[in-house]
Amino acid sequence: MRTGTGSTQDPASVNPTRPSNPGAPSQPVPEAAGPPTVPWTTPLPAEEPSDRAIEEAALEGAAAIRRILAERNELRRERERLLALNDELLRQSEKMSRLRDRYRQLATELLVQLRQISLTIQDVSRKAAHDLSPDTEQEKDSGAEELARRFAPTDKAG
Repeated sequence: MRTGTGSTQDPASVNPTRPSNPGAPSQPVPEAAGPPTVPWTTPLPAEEPSDRAIEEAALEGAAAIRRILAERNELRRERERLLALNDELLRQSEKMSRLRDRYRQLATELLVQLRQISLTIQDVSRKAAHDLSPDTEQEKDSGAEELARRFAPTDKAG
């Protein structure tokens, strides 16, 4: 850039330490803070690009646009693939949740049945220990019948 100092300006306005009248007595002028300012700047004329340079720039721009579009298309395909995977994972997660809930239900039912078996065994043991009468054979049969009745399959909707 070219800078001009202005040939029509008074030198005192450019440098405030010099008096405007050379024959006048010199008085100290306070200094301005900061660097001296340039009154104006003139831009240099730019070179005109050649037709070949314009064509090369246009070709480079077109190639860059093609690369960007190809990358965008690749990202779209990747997004679609990831969405499909996400949907599959959601389906599998829901299926696993249903299986987990079903196994918990089965485990609960098994625990209930095991408690019933344990209570029945305790009842039968107590009865056998307390009843030593001559009719013990008949009571054994009734205990076995009671046990069979308790654990007979029942029709449950589930």
